[in-house]
Amino acid sequence: MKPAERNVVNEQSEHYRYHPSNSGAKVFLYPEWLGSYRYVAGYTLNRGPLDNFLLFFIRSGRFGIDIPGRDRIVARAGDFVLIDCYEPQSYEALADSEVLWIHFNGVSARMYYDFISERVGNVFSTANSQFAVNRLRRIGDGFREGQRISEPMMSRYLTDILTECAGSAEESPIEEPEHQYAMDDVQDFIVANLAQPLTNDELADMACMSRGYFIKEFRKATGMTPHAFLVNARMDAAKRLLAKTDDSLKRICAKCGFSSPSAFCLAFRKAEGMTPLEYRRSMRE
Repeated sequence: MKPAERNVVNEQSEHYRYHPSNSGAKVFLYPEWLGSYRYVAGYTLNRGPLDNFLLFFIRSGRFGIDIPGRDRIVARAGDFVLIDCYEPQSYEALADSEVLWIHFNGVSARMYYDFISERVGNVFSTANSQFAVNRLRRIGDGFREGQRISEPMMSRYLTDILTECAGSAEESPIEEPEHQYAMDDVQDFIVANLAQPLTNDELADMACMSRGYFIKEFRKATGMTPHAFLVNARMDAAKRLLAKTDDSLKRICAKCGFSSPSAFCLAFRKAEGMTPLEYRRSMRE
């Protein structure tokens, strides 16, 4: 859906609403409203209470955040902002800004809010912000592309996001290799989308890196290029299907992203020294 708000760039902004199931609302964290907005300097919001919490990440620009009973806080690019929407909310775009945001609720939402806000405040940065940002994007991508995301999976993503934010409150956070979270996310994305024609440009964009730098960092993290990792992941998935299902070669190609059965057979023989059907028979003897 496109917004209809003053000082929001309509063609570069979108939002989605979600209503959890009755059982999901009792068990999980869940989004209620989420989006990606491009704001023009001067945008202001003054709103009464809502029954949820708001987390947003400033990709570029600056915002002035007014928390009841406190002086104005300025949030800058790279900062997260966490707001208790059970209270009135007020904030302003101090410059042209791009923001990812999500209104969320759920069984542990209040506890996460209290823990984070009491220890680091309502505006903060994290050591591995890209980890949380990628999960925000995954939730948004699911709605944008019309893919059904299960309530347990959305809860998992929200838990990951809030746990990363809570981790910023620790005095001595665990050191992670540079870009490791981004590389982990890319690997997970590849494995979950083997049937898609994935490109280095698409994967680099997901990791928020240039194409050349992404390939270098991916090789450093995995020991292989993104293309080699994709080919190996497709081959591993195909081997599992050959061993455990009666799917035809054409169906396996469609599931695993091979362009045709002949291309699949050629790649399989090169990798395994036998045809796919010979491999299937060997696994069932």
